[in-house]
Amino acid sequence: MYTNVTEYVIEESHETKVEELLKEYHQKIYVYCYNILRNAHDAEDAAQEVFIKAFQSKKLMEISNSSAWLYRIAYNYCLNKIKRKKMIEFIPFAEKGRLQKETDSSGDYSDFELSYILAQLKPKERALIVLRIIEDKDFTEIASILEISIPNARKRFERIKAKIQKIIERRSDNGQ
Repeated sequence: MYTNVTEYVIEESHETKVEELLKEYHQKIYVYCYNILRNAHDAEDAAQEVFIKAFQSKKLMEISNSSAWLYRIAYNYCLNKIKRKKMIEFIPFAEKGRLQKETDSSGDYSDFELSYILAQLKPKERALIVLRIIEDKDFTEIASILEISIPNARKRFERIKAKIQKIIERRSDNGQ
């Protein structure tokens, strides 16, 4: 129950902002979570948790970059879920060419091979790859989501690309 009109107006604007965020970002957050967790049910739970946390947050009305804030909540939730379940998951790439382009690889890889390659990455590395390649985020937004500097985001991405290239080369050397 509201004690005055001001509380009512604040609550209404808070709910309106959550509804707007849900409409604009629910599907994007779901896909991001799915690409990290690789399970539709877990991804749906994660997306719901992200918006519950957003709704409950007192910061909601103060946030200037809603996208980065929501992705950050999703990133933390997914990493915690992976840690809790100790899951080893795979990320399928809808755009196989992007991985090949980003790693300077000329090979044509099946979903299984790409899953194998990406399974070799740590969850935080996969999250960065998902943001950059699948979500097509720029380094400014990636840095904001991961709470690191822009040069650090670029450097991590370069290191991950090099790591992927080594994984690809090892598989090639083994005749797989």
